[in-house]
Amino acid sequence: MKAKHLRGIILLGTVVLTGLLVIQLYWFNKAFDVAERQFDHTVQIALRKVADSVAKDAEIRKMSSNFFFVATNSPLNDVQLDSLLRKEFSRRSLSVDYELGVYDAADDTLVYGHYVEATRRLEAEKAAYSRSIAEKNFAVYFPKKQSYVVARLDVWIFSTIILLLMMGFFAYAIASLLRERKFAELKNDFINNMTHEFKTPVTNIRIAGEILQHKIPDAATQVYVNILLRENERLRQKIDQVLSGASLEYMRRPVLEAMDVHRLIEDCAEAFQLKVRERQGTLRLDFLASQASILGDKDLLLQAITNVIDNAEKYSLECPHILVRTRDLGDHIEIDVIDHGVGIAPQHRAKVFEKFFRVSSGNIHTVKGFGLGLSFVKHVVQVHRGRIQLLSELNRGTEVQIILPKA
Repeated sequence: MKAKHLRGIILLGTVVLTGLLVIQLYWFNKAFDVAERQFDHTVQIALRKVADSVAKDAEIRKMSSNFFFVATNSPLNDVQLDSLLRKEFSRRSLSVDYELGVYDAADDTLVYGHYVEATRRLEAEKAAYSRSIAEKNFAVYFPKKQSYVVARLDVWIFSTIILLLMMGFFAYAIASLLRERKFAELKNDFINNMTHEFKTPVTNIRIAGEILQHKIPDAATQVYVNILLRENERLRQKIDQVLSGASLEYMRRPVLEAMDVHRLIEDCAEAFQLKVRERQGTLRLDFLASQASILGDKDLLLQAITNVIDNAEKYSLECPHILVRTRDLGDHIEIDVIDHGVGIAPQHRAKVFEKFFRVSSGNIHTVKGFGLGLSFVKHVVQVHRGRIQLLSELNRGTEVQIILPKA
């Protein structure tokens, strides 16, 4: 994935999740306000019921978020008042701890205080305890009101926790992705450096072998020199394959120029004619396209078409019979490479363009390679704004279709 696209995904994901969190917190706050107002309303209704039972024209004032004051200016039975409050709160399902305080109406002196737990069971009313002070007020304080109201918002709390977990997983995934990308870049840099380092001795071996080929007239020795050159060429091809596969994600932008695709295919096929004839096979070119001019990068397309023909030859286990055909497809040209080789099973067709994937029989790969050829081909075709398709039947052959826009 390109750095620009990765930054865009990270930015978009961060903006979306942050927006969701802001919206979630906004509605959580609104829900808390609603639940708090509902709590206050229920408390005031309960207090009104109690106040009307013990006095006339009592005034209920909310002094703070969790403190309610009831001015009765009437004689109050402390124990009876406590019992009435518990009954009214229980009737309205207010299972919350509270503190009851009874004050002298003259100087607001506390004359009775009682802490009542939400889990405490209702008790029978006790006999009134007479006091000399006749006029009293009372207040109710809820020390755990905030936690009680929050506990009523269990669905909102659960959804907020889920959203926070999602943000945590997103951050972890992004961190892991960036770490893996860094490792991938280091791996590709290592492969690129190593393959370039290998190319120098391979080139020197080829030059030395060609000199020996011309200097030594002995036919018996020439056999070994030919083996040396042939194996050196195989090594060079393998290095090129690894280098091509490792640089897929960092491939340079194609240098487009007008070219004749038929001429390009002839150059590719020329390198395989001798190998195919040695195996008693045929490599036939059938140019049906009326217009063969395209805009493309010659080096990249040459390597891509070469990879496809190379696969057709390698996976024809007997005599290879390969057809390379072109035909018009509207404003595109279609290049078909058809063989009669081993074919590909249906479950493997969707994976053959993946990097390092190779079709095998059990744990044995009957054809040697790195699984980079078709991955490279697909990438080259895509950067040329084309598409690639594969048709294959097991044991009946394969057809690879490369479709490129005309010039």
